[in-house]
Amino acid sequence: MKLIVVTPAGREKYLRLLSHHVLGSPEVHEWQLWDNCRNDADRAYLRRLAASDPRCSIKTLPSADGSVEIIGRFFRFCDDADALYLRLDDDVVFLEDDFLRRYKERAMAEKGSALWYAPLIINNAVCNTLIKNFSRVLIDGPLTCQAMCPYSWAHASFPEALHPVFIEAVRTNRLSDFRVPDREVRLGRFSINAIGFFGSDVLGLGELFYPPGDDEEEWLSVTLPAKLDRPGKVFGNLAASHFSFFTQEQRLLQTSILDDYYALAGLPPPLYDKPIVRKRLKDRLRPWRKPRNSAPRYSISLPTTGSD
Repeated sequence: MKLIVVTPAGREKYLRLLSHHVLGSPEVHEWQLWDNCRNDADRAYLRRLAASDPRCSIKTLPSADGSVEIIGRFFRFCDDADALYLRLDDDVVFLEDDFLRRYKERAMAEKGSALWYAPLIINNAVCNTLIKNFSRVLIDGPLTCQAMCPYSWAHASFPEALHPVFIEAVRTNRLSDFRVPDREVRLGRFSINAIGFFGSDVLGLGELFYPPGDDEEEWLSVTLPAKLDRPGKVFGNLAASHFSFFTQEQRLLQTSILDDYYALAGLPPPLYDKPIVRKRLKDRLRPWRKPRNSAPRYSISLPTTGSD
């Protein structure tokens, strides 16, 4: 069975890293780059990336302008009955060693048990809750098991604390500390930063599979599984790391976290503009006043002992 990776693309500063993980694997039959670029510079990079490997193909839609509302329409390119499709966000910044082969083997062994299959995604609110409650990682701070958690999704403070601990676990061969049991996902939205599905299911369901509106995530992670009574499933022994949601990106780009993921891959960090976040005038004048909707604080660490 073919493994076809599909990515709504693309931001160069992230795609350079994702391409290292995707194109470095012989398991990948094709990488569909769904052109949803926001500017000409990123689109030019996308073309250079596609030209660098014959497995890359760019898929275009006339109305794609970088908005998330258009992404659901790209799923019509997933039309091969003999393929396992793995959708990866362009800011998936880490896949563990031999991830794609192991993911394909697990999904094929589980075929028919779920509608879609996800790895354990670092910085995904549902997976954050699994990590807190079932892994050996020590997390102190508020979390809810909601895709748009008002704490870990709405603010950057959680991934700002989690990413360095995860990076350290990779560096020290302690990914076993992040392992959790497999879990089904039912009747709750799941951020689809990394999910896979079978082309045979797409063709078998026909028009029913395709998101009917502008919210591909709600349709594919909640509504369609409920209609079919087929859950999603998280593989708790396979890890992928997702950099940020739009609510977190500016703050995380101010840190060294993205550069650290490049270093983890043995790559030089790209040149990119780090955003400057300025305090509002009233906050500067009254620094003692606690701002509204302030980010919660987290303490996250590996246990004192452990090995992979």
